[in-house]
Amino acid sequence: MPLHTKKHINNGIVALWHITETKDELIDLLPESWQANLDMDHVQPHNLAARVLAHTVCPEFNILEKDAYGKPYFDSADAKISITHAGEYAAFMLANTRDCGIDMEQITERVRRIQSKFVRMDEEAFLAHDLRGLYMLWCAKEALYKFYGLKSIDFKKHLKVDYQPIEESGILLGHIEKDDYSKTLELNYEFFDNYLILHTA
Repeated sequence: MPLHTKKHINNGIVALWHITETKDELIDLLPESWQANLDMDHVQPHNLAARVLAHTVCPEFNILEKDAYGKPYFDSADAKISITHAGEYAAFMLANTRDCGIDMEQITERVRRIQSKFVRMDEEAFLAHDLRGLYMLWCAKEALYKFYGLKSIDFKKHLKVDYQPIEESGILLGHIEKDDYSKTLELNYEFFDNYLILHTA
């Protein structure tokens, strides 16, 4: 099983899976109870890999479900979870005592096409880092969005990331401001190969 990395964080776990299996091989790694709610003809290998990873890290928990807003949860546990996938990897986060959000992206040029949808004027210092800066903002806001867990959030209006010079790994501060909801979160990030993985602390 290509469990790439697994690290313990404050009351939780972050794990990364390198996807080398075929779709059929991934299906074989999932318990039958986890397969029952999936449309096997249409489910994508990345989606399967994220579930295989979740089951590998937390075999004691029952089926991974999604709520009305698309946020994943374990049917048999109160722990909060978040999943993501990109390129050849899937990632999983579990937090025992708080909400959480994780995102991972493969660094390519495609992000430039949508930068106007998520880069605020007060975040333009990130652009000095070119693609790394753009993906830092995108990953951070995806993780904040997953932490928030509800729909109808504007990545420019409701989400903000404080600038820090970008290193190979580090911590940023992110903010969610929507209606009466206000939250500031630490965000841990790390570059590896040609990917960026980022999660709430």
